[in-house]
Amino acid sequence: RIFVSTPTKANARRVKDCMTPNPITLKTTDTVEKAISVLLSNSFNGAPVIDPVTGNLVGVISAFDFLSKEEAGALLPFEAGDLEEQQEMAMMARRIVATTVGDLMSEAALTVSMDMTMKDAAELMIKDRCHRLCVVDDDNNLVGVLATSDVMRDAISVLQALPAARDSVDTTAEEI
Repeated sequence: RIFVSTPTKANARRVKDCMTPNPITLKTTDTVEKAISVLLSNSFNGAPVIDPVTGNLVGVISAFDFLSKEEAGALLPFEAGDLEEQQEMAMMARRIVATTVGDLMSEAALTVSMDMTMKDAAELMIKDRCHRLCVVDDDNNLVGVLATSDVMRDAISVLQALPAARDSVDTTAEEI
C-alpha cells in the first residue's frame, strides 16, 4: 500500500523547502491604494504587514480585508448591545474609513517555523481556513511566506516521486 499523505522518506519536506523566501511585504503606513496596486501588480491576494520602524511582523492583509472595507458600510448595525458587539462595530467602522494598511489589516498573522513539516503546515491552513502562513526564524523575523500554491506544488512533487503515479501526474501537470 502507498499512502499519499504519508512520507516514504525519513526526512519529510519542511516549510523551508517549499516557502517563498524574502516575501513582498507592506508597511502599516502604506496607503490602501498602494497596497491594492502592489498586490494586483504581483498577482497576490494578500501579504504580510510589517512595522516600518521596527521591521517586525505585525499582521497580514488580504483581499477579504479590502472587501470588508467596501461592504462594511452596508453592514453596520444602528445599535450595539454588549461589549463584544460594540468592539465588532468599532472594528467595522475603522475599516470603512481606513486609509492605511495599518487601519485595514488583520492583526493576527498566523506564523510557522521554517522547520515545521509541510503536512503540519497544510493541516494548520485547513484548520484555520487561511491561504498563507508567515514563516519566521528562531528570532521571530519574517523570512518567507507559505501559500496554498506552495503546498499544491509540493503535493505535485510528492505525487511525481511515486513510481506508479508518475506517468499520470506528469500528463496532468503538462495539461495544466
